[in-house]
Order: sequence, then structure tokens, then C-alpha cells
Amino acid sequence: MLTLKSDEFFENIRAGDLEKVTKLVDSDPSLVNAKYKTGATGILFALYTGHRELAEFLAHRKLDLDFFEASALGRLEQLKAMLKRDPGLAKSYSSEGFTALGLGAYLGQKEIVQSLIDNGGDVNATAKNQSGFTALTGAVTNGHTEVAKILVSRGANVNHRYEGGFSPLMIAAHNGNLELTRLLLENGADVQAQTSDGRTALNFAQENGHADVAALLRERGAKQ
Repeated sequence: MLTLKSDEFFENIRAGDLEKVTKLVDSDPSLVNAKYKTGATGILFALYTGHRELAEFLAHRKLDLDFFEASALGRLEQLKAMLKRDPGLAKSYSSEGFTALGLGAYLGQKEIVQSLIDNGGDVNATAKNQSGFTALTGAVTNGHTEVAKILVSRGANVNHRYEGGFSPLMIAAHNGNLELTRLLLENGADVQAQTSDGRTALNFAQENGHADVAALLRERGAKQ
């Protein structure tokens, strides 16, 4: 259960209020080690909510980053040193249920992703939480095309289905990302796959006004 102070800490991280977060950490340095109810540390929570400056501030105040924080922040040399000491970290899961590869991909850390794969990270490892994310679904969700290209080239499953029956192609279409949509289709993405409520990538493209993506999907065999 979150204490009142840690609850306030995470609320201010979500709001991106560096001044208030700084005051809280100054008054209680142990907050840099606090975890949100999902298991995310303050650093990870700041990155998830788009507050990189806050994440860097917390990293500066924390004595030792853990493996997942180092991966998410893109600390390549630190990650390599950790892997040298313990190669098994490449396949480990965070307290939230994500692999470091999944976090690196979600946050667009291209060099981290490459290094983790080279050191035994599983490109198709599925998150041990309700998201069901893989590294590829994370990369596609945030539009990290170059990361997605690396993952696909190293054997990522383009037809992975996760919460609600979604596939990477559906998310790329929903977001209107033509380049990612093309990448996935060229590597075997199922254009006819449906969510649990019967929607397809074409439906998502049309619903969100992405005419170029919808045209590509129809060209590749998508049906109304």
C-alpha cells in the first residue's frame, strides 16, 4: 500500500512537477526507491508519463539504478557492465512483469534493444501482466519504427495477439503509421486478424481517418 507521501510523490511525477518532486525527495531521499502500485519505480513512472527530465533527476539522486531503469534510460555502458556480471538479466522480468527488452523497445532505446538481443534477450517474451505486451507491440505502440525494424529482423512475431485480441498491425493502423504498417505487412502480418469484438486493422484506420493506411491495407487484401 502506498504511503501518503509516496502517493503524493507519484501524483507529482504524473503532473510533471519537477519542483514539487525535488522538494519531496529533499525531505525524504528514500522516495527515489518508492514503487507505484503497479511496481514501477519513480524513474520508470516518469518515463511512462513522458517526463524525461524528471526521470533523469531521480536517476541522479538514486545511488544505484536497477537493470530495468538502466535499460529504460538508455544507459548502454551501465547495462553492458550489468550483463557481464549477470548474463541472466537479459531474460529477467521486472516487478511489473516486463523484460528490459520490452521496456527498451517501448521507450525507443535502439542501442539498448540491440545489445539485449545480442546478449540473449528473447524478442518474443510476453509481459507477465495483463498487457500481454512483447517488445514489438511496445515499439509499435509508441511509433518507434527503427526499433521495430530491428525486432522484426531478429524474429519478432508480427502476429502476436494480446489484450483484447489486438495485434501490432491493428495498433499501427490505429495510429496512422504508414511506415510501420508497411513493415508489418511485408513481414507477414495478418491483414484479416480481428479483435475480440470483431474489428480489423482496416476498421481502425478508417475510424481514425488514416486514408493512406486504409488504402495500403485494402491493397494488401483487407476487406470491409
